[in-house]
Amino acid sequence: MSSLIILALTFLLISLVAGNNLSSCTGAIISGKIVTKRSGIIIAILGYISGLVLEGNILKNGVSALLPVNSTLFITIALLVSIIIFIYAHFKRIPNSLSFTFASVILGISSAAGLNINFTFVLTMVLFWALTPIVSIALTLAMMKGSRRIIDKKNIWGTINKIKILLVIVSFFTAFTLGANTIGFVYSAIPSDSSNFIIVVVALIFGSMVLSGRELNKIGNEIIPFRYLNSITSQLGSAIIVEVATLFGIPMSNTQSFTMSIYGAGLSYKNRLLIKKPAIDIIKAWIYMIIVSFIIAFAFTYASIHFSVL
Repeated sequence: MSSLIILALTFLLISLVAGNNLSSCTGAIISGKIVTKRSGIIIAILGYISGLVLEGNILKNGVSALLPVNSTLFITIALLVSIIIFIYAHFKRIPNSLSFTFASVILGISSAAGLNINFTFVLTMVLFWALTPIVSIALTLAMMKGSRRIIDKKNIWGTINKIKILLVIVSFFTAFTLGANTIGFVYSAIPSDSSNFIIVVVALIFGSMVLSGRELNKIGNEIIPFRYLNSITSQLGSAIIVEVATLFGIPMSNTQSFTMSIYGAGLSYKNRLLIKKPAIDIIKAWIYMIIVSFIIAFAFTYASIHFSVL
């Protein structure tokens, strides 16, 4: 019975994550009319699954550092609390970070259970999170300035076609990094068997196809008007940062790095026509999410251990 509950919760959480984060993976090529919405979703799905298969196990060390002792009770609480946070974010139409949520949740569980947390890893993780906005903006700004120098203005249409192809490739790579890091982070916390893997893959497909509609226009249309050049540099900068974090076993927010990369691209223009409110709202949601996720997970775990709530 407990394994069925974990399967059901895993399916729901991964579905929500796949739909909620699709905008930060292939939203640029969809909003830029480079591919159709259906093709963009398929590219994201293939990227998710490829990242999970090839690099999904790297985050096991991160899970062990934050949750040294895993159990059916702990993973049930982790999945349940993460789902609550994500449902709230989905209906508020805010692109959310499962990396922040899930890390905060399992840290709250470990704290309530009195487990031996690896605080060196926690400090490293928080440092990565704190530096990501700065690095994302600086990296994208540098790439934007460098890209303009190599654009062939004599053959502008040929250059645009090449950028379109590159943007599709980079969008796939962005989805790949989310599959490896964010999805891999959750997958590393649940029991590793074929049935769980199948459930995760099916959830990725379902979430991408059914639950992505609300978020697809949030980033691409409300922060700055997308152009092909800032699209590709924003995507690439974000993907590079998440991939580096993955190789170090650090859960990293694709949404955070991508949103800040968009602002880095916007700063490269002289007029700098940025709409700040969406980013401010997203940053507030991140901070609120981290705190609330920890508190709810701590309370659930404490009550379950001491009062047999679950």
